[in-house]
Amino acid sequence: MENEKDFVLIAGGSGLIGNRLKKVFLENGYSVGILTRNPKEKDHFFWNPKLGIVDKEILQGVTVFINLSGAGIADQRWSKQRKEELYSSRIGTNEFICSQRHDMPKLKQFITASGINCYGYENASREHIESDPFGKDFLSHLVEKWEKSADLFDENIIVSKIRTSIVLDGKGGALQKMMSPTQWGLGSALGSGKQYMPWIHTEDLAQMYMHVVQHRLGGTYNALAGNITNELFTKSLAKTLQKPFFFPKIPSILIKLIFGEMSSVLLEGLQASNKKITDTGFVFKNKNLETALADLLTSNSS
Repeated sequence: MENEKDFVLIAGGSGLIGNRLKKVFLENGYSVGILTRNPKEKDHFFWNPKLGIVDKEILQGVTVFINLSGAGIADQRWSKQRKEELYSSRIGTNEFICSQRHDMPKLKQFITASGINCYGYENASREHIESDPFGKDFLSHLVEKWEKSADLFDENIIVSKIRTSIVLDGKGGALQKMMSPTQWGLGSALGSGKQYMPWIHTEDLAQMYMHVVQHRLGGTYNALAGNITNELFTKSLAKTLQKPFFFPKIPSILIKLIFGEMSSVLLEGLQASNKKITDTGFVFKNKNLETALADLLTSNSS
């Protein structure tokens, strides 16, 4: 089997998603290494793309390179300095990896994480497909340049781009942030509550990466199990946590005052289609939001 010969190297792989990917690939017979600035385990290898440093020896055997690197979109207000960090931590890393191509003689496939918030918010009723044009807002422009930076690899390398939606994981990430007010009985929709939120269970995302590798799928793929409005998502979360949901919606003007331009992540929505990846034979195991939430929150508490 081809995957028995594959060595998958994951950059930015020490976080929640990286750990899920590592587990799934190992379970399916792959060898896995993690590139990180803070190596803590025997399969961790040091790199610092800002300084142009990477363990050259580990690159020699890489057949599949997955880049998950990128500063958190919603971690800080979008100051000019923060925007530069969002660009450099994505585009700069892809460019650095590509510059190491000569040290990866066995490389067959390069996969970059990407973002589903790339289509703009002008047509919320449309389920966007991968061939739709990029939007004109900041996030759309960021994703466009992010994906183009992956195309620097030569034509002999399969380049794959995973446009990731909100990833639900019971151990942290976006779900943990959204849970906090709901756990205190203060769950509330944001703005109108009608904005759509594409979402995916973390296990399905990990399995999707593996599917893309197993089938050597190049190109761009939307990574989402479904689309749901912010209000329905918050109600489902409250129901799963057995908490009340009766607080009034949080006014858009307040969110804009607190978060500035970054408030678009919370107040604007879009829908997307996952037909392209399902047409390749991929099956989502967690398509129902309430079932997915129950699975994640139950497994996290056990």
